[in-house]
Amino acid sequence: MTMEKRFIKVFLATMVLFLAVFQFTLTLAQGSPESESKAFSQTQQSNESYTADYDAGASNNYTVGQNSLNNAWQWFVNRYQIASLKVKILVVIVIYLLISLFFLFLFIMVNRTIKTKQRRHAQKMKELYQVELTDYLFGEENQSFGFTGIKNNTNREIFINELLSLHNNLYGEAASRLRDLFFNLELYKDSLNKTHNRRWNIKAKGIGELAQMDVKDANNEIVKYANYKNQILRMEAQVALVKLNDSDPLFFLDDLKYELSEWEQINILNTLMHYQINIESFERWMSSKNNTVVVFAVKMAGLFKHIQSWPKVLELLEHEDPKVRLAAIKTLDMFEVAENAGPFKTIYEKEQAIEEKEDDVFYNLNMNRNRLAAMNALETVVTPNDIEFIEKVLATEKDFKIQQRVVNLILKSIPNGQAIIDRAYVNADLQLKKIIDHAKQTVEQ
Repeated sequence: MTMEKRFIKVFLATMVLFLAVFQFTLTLAQGSPESESKAFSQTQQSNESYTADYDAGASNNYTVGQNSLNNAWQWFVNRYQIASLKVKILVVIVIYLLISLFFLFLFIMVNRTIKTKQRRHAQKMKELYQVELTDYLFGEENQSFGFTGIKNNTNREIFINELLSLHNNLYGEAASRLRDLFFNLELYKDSLNKTHNRRWNIKAKGIGELAQMDVKDANNEIVKYANYKNQILRMEAQVALVKLNDSDPLFFLDDLKYELSEWEQINILNTLMHYQINIESFERWMSSKNNTVVVFAVKMAGLFKHIQSWPKVLELLEHEDPKVRLAAIKTLDMFEVAENAGPFKTIYEKEQAIEEKEDDVFYNLNMNRNRLAAMNALETVVTPNDIEFIEKVLATEKDFKIQQRVVNLILKSIPNGQAIIDRAYVNADLQLKKIIDHAKQTVEQ
């Protein structure tokens, strides 16, 4: 069953429902004896008038039909006039709803017809442009080539979409030819115009097109949206700037007003890696007032192994934001510098010394995460000189995950670790004993 047939059935069912309600209101109008008396009198007068006219010799069928229609209308008017106020209001509402439903149904049918026609046209042009673009790519390089109907705005947009889709899946000379075509047909102007559109999704689409086709002259237009309130548009602009700005790909981080979300960080990282963009140092953003930018810079220093940033990252262990300190711990862990053992022990004790906030569960969770991260990082640089500290942690720590981490660290990374565990087992509480038993079973297996 087609959608149009479904609409017609729903429309007819609704009409029947409203007519039933309408008939019910007319029945209500006949409810009182006075109403029935008045209605009967007026109807009788109308019938007598009609009978007199008929007896007078009105034999024309059209005249009879017209008189019947007039009498039906007169009957309705009479009923309406003698009805109570509530019934009159209900009748008006029913009529209004019937008219509204009719126009709504008409609008839906017309709109669906137009959309169907547009969809068929778009599919037809899409298939045509796929053939024409394929012929262009495999034709002679200097051959003049025309594309059907691209002066029409709708067709031009379809053509741009097909060109970009094809370009996204090609490399080398074929991709270069499509980029040249994009400029030769001045399609970049269409993308630039989209960045001025009032709708953010159109702006984002235009920015994406400019970035994909490497339109470097568009930087001045795109940079305006690097601090835009809409996160998706802002992210699209940031990724485009990373690709298009050769001299300073991450310059927009200098004055970023909004938080740099995890998703934005991932997209920037993917762009840097995909286009093999080299950033010599991220220290410039480790002093940013935007803590999310600091976190991103610290993470990047770790991922790209910028050992030269070790002193700056070390300083960030004193940062007021727990998330920045956590990023610094993990990055120092990636550097695998032996001198990190001392800072890891210090940050563990410092985080532990800070009192938990009873009304801030997330704050407390960050504190535990930092301490756990410090113990994780310590495993890569632990030495016999750290045994006393680790035994102290095992004796005083109450957090389950940290206890588990310390026990595994002792068994795997410290010589004679089994003896340390046995000594701790004597005075351990039930939770720690279970952790030790489980760790021993895992090691034996």
